[in-house]
Amino acid sequence: MGVALTGGLSRPHLDQFCEALAAATRLEVIGVGVWHYHRLLEAMEMGHVDVGWLPPILAAQALARGVAVPIALPLRGRVTSYRTALFVREGSALRTVADLVGTRVAWVDRQSASGYLLIRAHLRALGVDLERAFAADRFTGSHDEVAAAVLDGSADAGASFVHLDPVDERPVRAAWGDARVRVLALAGPIPADVVAAGTRVDPALRDLVQRALVEARHPRLREAARTLLGADGGFATPRPGHLDAVVALLPRLDDHARPRLVSWPRG
Repeated sequence: MGVALTGGLSRPHLDQFCEALAAATRLEVIGVGVWHYHRLLEAMEMGHVDVGWLPPILAAQALARGVAVPIALPLRGRVTSYRTALFVREGSALRTVADLVGTRVAWVDRQSASGYLLIRAHLRALGVDLERAFAADRFTGSHDEVAAAVLDGSADAGASFVHLDPVDERPVRAAWGDARVRVLALAGPIPADVVAAGTRVDPALRDLVQRALVEARHPRLREAARTLLGADGGFATPRPGHLDAVVALLPRLDDHARPRLVSWPRG
């Protein structure tokens, strides 16, 4: 069984995770480093990779195309998902998205799901003309800097993540901390990450890997998952529809975020 993750990750940590997963499942598990997200999607589609760690947009694309199915969600701070918000200072004259004309907006970066891509797709779904709405874009590089730009007035609005209380949906954790802000638009829920299995994988093997991750009976695997994937609370089983909000926004993504098929070596 091949397990793939994208670049920027520690190869020793990937190898440790694969060794722990192999011990827990008694399968042969081989780690594969893939440097481009869409190359990973192509590899799963062709059956070169059996299990992948996918960011939310790629996971939604894989599900929508029938390439892969979610099998486990990393638990971080006891949550598996977040929302993306466009927010302003509480005293801002901007009250709704209809007021977004000629404003200065702070984003995280062009690849950020919560700090750029998904909130823009949501605004398009609401009928907002982004060219007219935003006169100046500022890419800060971090969620904290987005919040700082909004709060100090150097940006009129900003995009970032927010975790909501599951009961009353009040913000319990956000980039702006305890500062008083007004949320103009909110999209989600968005899974932080998804462990997915290719649809070519035998269902019995898929279930075996899922049980090993979710039931957390193997301390070595729990520790390897915490180190590699940040799963400090283990894993949860995905609920039906967990990716629906992201799938619905795929057609409205910026062009650079849409899937591109590349050829994978055969043989």
